[in-house]
Amino acid sequence: MIYNKIHRLKQQPGWDWQHFQDEIDSVDSDGISLKLLQNYYRSPHKKPTLHVMQIIEFLHGECFPSPFPEELDRLMHVYRELKMSRRFLTKEKDAQDLGRHAEQILPTLKEADNLGKACLHWLLGNIEFDRIAAHAERHDKDNVEISKQAALLHYQTVLDLLTQHNGSHPENVVSEQHIYRAQYNMVACYLNAIPDDAYSSHDAASLQYVRESGYLEHCRGAITAEPFQWSIARNGLRFSSLLEDKNEVKCFFSLLIAIHPRFVDLSYEPYNQLAVSVMEDYQWAIKNVLTPAYLTQQKKVLKA
Repeated sequence: MIYNKIHRLKQQPGWDWQHFQDEIDSVDSDGISLKLLQNYYRSPHKKPTLHVMQIIEFLHGECFPSPFPEELDRLMHVYRELKMSRRFLTKEKDAQDLGRHAEQILPTLKEADNLGKACLHWLLGNIEFDRIAAHAERHDKDNVEISKQAALLHYQTVLDLLTQHNGSHPENVVSEQHIYRAQYNMVACYLNAIPDDAYSSHDAASLQYVRESGYLEHCRGAITAEPFQWSIARNGLRFSSLLEDKNEVKCFFSLLIAIHPRFVDLSYEPYNQLAVSVMEDYQWAIKNVLTPAYLTQQKKVLKA
């Protein structure tokens, strides 16, 4: 999201608006006007132009490179390109070949190469993750469970390896955002295991995992690390609603409107997202907590 990336760039030491503008001008002489840049900074709903996206993506990539070894991270890019390929007949075989290649590399890595191993396990987790929905659509329950458990194991291994790395390299820790992404992927493993024709976010196994895994606490940790992460706050609100937890609904709604006051309006649509008001997953929260009276009270707090 361009909004998040602009905020992440802006929060770096020394990145006042003038420095930000200078960095942009060094990338593209046409640049982005300060007024427009600040508009994107203030507006989660604003759709970026291709020109703006290219500049911000480049700067973000320069300032926040992948924490994983380049030669192994390249395999992640290969897999992303494979997923977008139109070679449908060979896509699964290509994914199998890439997975086998990653499995062959793993034993050759040094014991202390936690980042290299984490990268490969993340790749293997993604490959199995993408198989879950395909198996679910065929109602192939056995293979759904096999791929789900394999993906969960890989993602948990990623988290364990990143924890080890951060503990032994406090000067070069992997960001909370990367850790949150792996945690969210584990939740999504459960959701993707439900066929489209039987889909429900109220799936008991999914909600049990959300509750037992401490996912909401992970959301809070990610927001504490990056207080502009409105999408994570909305995810926290979503699952708080599905869990029918009033206190958590209030907590994540407070975090959400602290990130941007426009979210107090439940019909507000951030870029490329539906409004909370029209999404089924939030309806319990709207009916039981985010009532008109409660929202009016929150608006008064924001104006105070």
